[in-house]
Amino acid sequence: MSISHAHPLFLPLLVSIFFLPAVLGGTNFRTCNGSYENYRVNVETVKISPLPITGISNADITITGYTASIPNGAIVELTIAEASAGDPITSSIKTYNLCDIVRCPIRPGRFSFTLSKIFSTKELKGRIYVITVVIKDKKDTMMCVVFLCWVTNDGSTSLIRQADTMMELA
Repeated sequence: MSISHAHPLFLPLLVSIFFLPAVLGGTNFRTCNGSYENYRVNVETVKISPLPITGISNADITITGYTASIPNGAIVELTIAEASAGDPITSSIKTYNLCDIVRCPIRPGRFSFTLSKIFSTKELKGRIYVITVVIKDKKDTMMCVVFLCWVTNDGSTSLIRQADTMMELA
């Protein structure tokens, strides 16, 4: 009997866990090693805008999180790799000085940064990409997140499809 009472709640729970971040404008992401234990930065949200990304638009990525500290001299590395049946094939790697993106020094607490117009013209040809964003310095990796992003030719990719695709990455 108790199973019949719990069953109607199961579907809304699944929907909220897997699809709500996409519907609210967030993107499903995961840390590169599956845990925040080895990183100084705890990422709360990753947002891609606009969604859907079409061949005539470009995308901005905004990452929000919190940290105890990030030393001066840290860089942000953005890797865009084309998703494939095997390992992703790197399309481009861009490096930014963190202090060019946010006001330094970064104080303990919540912070946010945006990487603008991340795709090249070649990358806007309708593909699925694995995107990795890392904050690091010469000694340490302080943040590493990975997520999938669809670029379509006609804007037909739905937010739910974005969320479904992330499940395949896990």
